[in-house]
Amino acid sequence: MLNLLKADLYRITRPRGLRGALWQYLAVCAVLFFLVYIVLWMIAGGFDFSTGVVTSVTTFASPSAMLGSALGDLFPLIASFFMVEHVLSDFKEGFVRNIVSSRTGKLSYFAERIVFAGIVTIVFFVAISLMLFILCMAIGGRFEMMDTPLAFASWAVATCLNTWALSVLSLIIAYGTRVTHVSYIAAFCLCSSLVPESLMLTSGLIQAFAPGFIGIADVLSELVCWMPSNLVSWLSAGGSQGMAEGWGSLGAALPGGGFTQALVAPLPWLAAASALVLAICRKRDV
Repeated sequence: MLNLLKADLYRITRPRGLRGALWQYLAVCAVLFFLVYIVLWMIAGGFDFSTGVVTSVTTFASPSAMLGSALGDLFPLIASFFMVEHVLSDFKEGFVRNIVSSRTGKLSYFAERIVFAGIVTIVFFVAISLMLFILCMAIGGRFEMMDTPLAFASWAVATCLNTWALSVLSLIIAYGTRVTHVSYIAAFCLCSSLVPESLMLTSGLIQAFAPGFIGIADVLSELVCWMPSNLVSWLSAGGSQGMAEGWGSLGAALPGGGFTQALVAPLPWLAAASALVLAICRKRDV
């Protein structure tokens, strides 16, 4: 597994000509965030074109709030798209057939993909966060308050764990269909609010038109509170905002409130996604 991991890390980090996919994704992120920050700053009146003087200072609630508002749903989407592209390239380039020849090989291959998805998530989080802090300093950004080290660390770990879970969930469709467009569309739906909102709509319809199945509606409503995509959106407010209490009846009963829920929720999703993808791989003879 370690050799596979080294090979994957080499594939995505080839610096010569920026052929590694990691550099390409980060370059797109850098350009995108630069344009967004500069345009919003100028619209807000941060620069006087007639005199060439900075006229105002952009203020953020906290470092985690600044990162969360910028990362939002985009960070999971980047990580998920990256993993979908990476695993689909295994089939296009014949990498899977050459490397996986036994049951042990299958287990090592998929275990490495899970670990690799986590590493990619952390790398993207650190790199994009550095970009955002640099842009924040460049436009003279200030913070109303600073996160405590524990709050910021908990927020960062929770954000990465939920994003990791979404990227692994995206692999279910990628391995199951091996169809490029379907895999990307599924990854987008999983990372957006489409699935949670559909479940909430279903729960509301059951409550309104089928009161005899109110128990199912309650389960769906509670499930929405534990979905990684919803938790990532919740975490976009930052480590100091809205995390004192849990979300949903089970979340409210947890010690530690929202931080505990955001840290614990992605773990069963990771386990379930891993088991399901391995089952698909066995069924389809990957």
